[in-house]
Amino acid sequence: MPAIVRSALFACLLAVALGADTHDDIIELVTSMAAALTEANPAQFMDGFDKSMPGYGTLQSKVAALVTQAEVSSHVEPLIESGNGDTYAVDLDWFLQVRSLSQDGPIVRRREVVHCDLRKIKKRWKIVSIKPLGLFDPMNPAP
Repeated sequence: MPAIVRSALFACLLAVALGADTHDDIIELVTSMAAALTEANPAQFMDGFDKSMPGYGTLQSKVAALVTQAEVSSHVEPLIESGNGDTYAVDLDWFLQVRSLSQDGPIVRRREVVHCDLRKIKKRWKIVSIKPLGLFDPMNPAP
């Protein structure tokens, strides 16, 4: 009987540990993406996405334009997470401070709850859906 209890306890601990690993992997991914925006590195930012994701090209264009126009500070915090196996969903509180590179240009603060669906592809987590995309819009030109 004690062997059964030990086996059940081990299985529970393993499941918790694997869940913690997934959480850590997802947090590492979005943190590196936020850092890529701050470092004006759109290629590194886009590396977090599955290239076959609907809207990938649009997002890539938006982010490239944004970091060309502005200095971006990016901060992200997870709010809600769920998943099992090779799929995961997370809602993120994503804050951007966008400072125009134009002399005397504006500073814009953006904050959204961003929903991401992720899938493990070739042993790496990739975002396969992200909403809303508007958070990453380039700055509006001055009137």
